[in-house]
Amino acid sequence: MTRTHRTGRLPASGAGLLAAALLAGCGPAPQEEPAPDAEPTPHGYVEGAEETAEPQSRLVLADDEGRIQVLDLITEESTLLDPVGAVDGITGDGRFAYLTSSDQRTTSVVDSGAWTVDHGDHYHYYRAEIRPAGTVPGATAAGAATDTALTALNGTDGTVALLDRPALEDGDAATAAVPATTGLTVPYAERLIVAEDGPVHVLDREGDPVETLDEECADPRAWAVTRRGLVLGCADGALVITEDDGALTAEPLPHPDGLPADAAVTRFHHRPGAAALAAVPAPDTVLVLDLVERRWDHWELPGVVTVTAVGEGASVLALTEDGALHALDPATGGERARTDLLEQVDAEHPPTLQVDTSRAYVNDVHTGRVHEIDYNDDLRVARTFDTEVAPHHMVETGR
Repeated sequence: MTRTHRTGRLPASGAGLLAAALLAGCGPAPQEEPAPDAEPTPHGYVEGAEETAEPQSRLVLADDEGRIQVLDLITEESTLLDPVGAVDGITGDGRFAYLTSSDQRTTSVVDSGAWTVDHGDHYHYYRAEIRPAGTVPGATAAGAATDTALTALNGTDGTVALLDRPALEDGDAATAAVPATTGLTVPYAERLIVAEDGPVHVLDREGDPVETLDEECADPRAWAVTRRGLVLGCADGALVITEDDGALTAEPLPHPDGLPADAAVTRFHHRPGAAALAAVPAPDTVLVLDLVERRWDHWELPGVVTVTAVGEGASVLALTEDGALHALDPATGGERARTDLLEQVDAEHPPTLQVDTSRAYVNDVHTGRVHEIDYNDDLRVARTFDTEVAPHHMVETGR
């Protein structure tokens, strides 16, 4: 069952019209030509989707019982989907949301119907129907990484589920015809990067071995795909993998001195594609990686529960257990802005910070709301949405 209603006013929109010009000439009448073939497929065309001029951001929300709400941040319309059973985690890949039930060892997939395609020098933005996209048995997705052919769900228990991406886009969460991998697995540069505890293997999309990189990655847990390469979080730092004319190279970036002895990066947080990453590697500690400068920075922030990086040179956003949201200088940790946002914070199950090119979103489980933050305007609260499901779990799509 899918139910949609509007929670706000639909903003005015326009549509552009394409005009074709016919050139006519003088002289004898030409011989009759055969009818031309069908017009070529427009650049960026996706069957069943509408291409738009701007990102179509949406939030996928779920409560612990598996009730799902998709909130369109452009129209403010809300869509409710059938419950999927107990949910204790959520992740996304820019279009799909993956809702995990650890007890049932399943991952339910929601097609948010909003996504961005990066063509390197420009972007295409799409919107389509919101719908369920199936269930992946035996998968507990802690994170999702994807390209046009494969989607890898890296599980909380170390397992990996590889899905056929074209089938997923057709609404079928089908397992790909690729041998199972063991180790952190990320599709990158039309290959599969598989990081075990040490060796980093490169496979082709059929799962056949291509090479093993010279550099190793001990205890890999985190990863991020950026425009500056694939970043693997390792026990002693990061391994940055880049591609040039088909060849892959790996560059280690050791952790900076002064981190707590028990520091470990289990997840990077960042704006999709951006070349700055943030993490909470230990209590009261913020760690930032600038991929442009190839530099780590870290500082102490008492009570920090979650962070995210907006972009290189831009603020790092951090939420502390007192409910305050901070905008911090990425190099020094100096406070640029602060707002007292939440009345209560569960440090064991902290809120989520989702960020796009102009806004950040924070789920407020205590009040049943989501706050939209203009992080370029002293953390001003731009909008607040009352949700129909308790927003225990949240991911943004369309970015």
